[in-house]
Amino acid sequence: MIFDKFFKTPDPDGALAAIQTDIHSHLIPKVDDGSQSYDTSLECIRRMAELGYTKICLTSHFQTYKFQNDEDDILRRVDELRKVLAENNVPMELIVGGEYLVDSGFRKRMETNRFLKMNDHYLLIEFNFNQAILGVSELVFELQRMGHEVILAHPERYLYFHEHPEIPKTLKEQGVFFQSNINSFGGFYGKSTLTESYKYVANGWTEFLGTDIHNRTYLEALVNTCQDRKFRKMLDNNEFLNNTI
Repeated sequence: MIFDKFFKTPDPDGALAAIQTDIHSHLIPKVDDGSQSYDTSLECIRRMAELGYTKICLTSHFQTYKFQNDEDDILRRVDELRKVLAENNVPMELIVGGEYLVDSGFRKRMETNRFLKMNDHYLLIEFNFNQAILGVSELVFELQRMGHEVILAHPERYLYFHEHPEIPKTLKEQGVFFQSNINSFGGFYGKSTLTESYKYVANGWTEFLGTDIHNRTYLEALVNTCQDRKFRKMLDNNEFLNNTI
């Protein structure tokens, strides 16, 4: 009946086919707070393929005091993950980036200009979630002057952005790309973050979507979000740049 069709929960499979590429994930085992095993990574990647992804960018954390990853080691580990996917007949293209926290050691990293960028083009950065960083505009300008196309990860999750909307507005005016987490649209990070995620899309500020997937809990939330009618309508009514990477 027509009412059954209206109230039926949308099928999540293929929901993200128009996006094609996930630009934010933590699926290299045992390098950060993401996946801790190949089994977890395989399960997540298999399900992501069913949701419609054909390409995943692996963006492990780079943080001065918590995750002191080395770019060459990350590249080696990605090759290992590619082999595991092939051995298990999991079809997924993997590309490499990093998620770089702007912390006390970030400017030293800028001096060496040693970054993993998506397709050698986009640099994914993140801020402290609770405390604003001084001199952000100047830092972004310097990164851009160095030739980096800057993407800010999950701006909807920075609490001080909620209270001071002039901060993200200034970043947009500087040409910073915004990447929102898909699970933000499903309420995974709380009601205020959900509200901000839709507000950013309405403002035309969100160019990219990412899963920020770490493990099975994030995967379950991702599937649930893909079944949310409001999220599916948002996908249908907006274009994102994921498939350009």
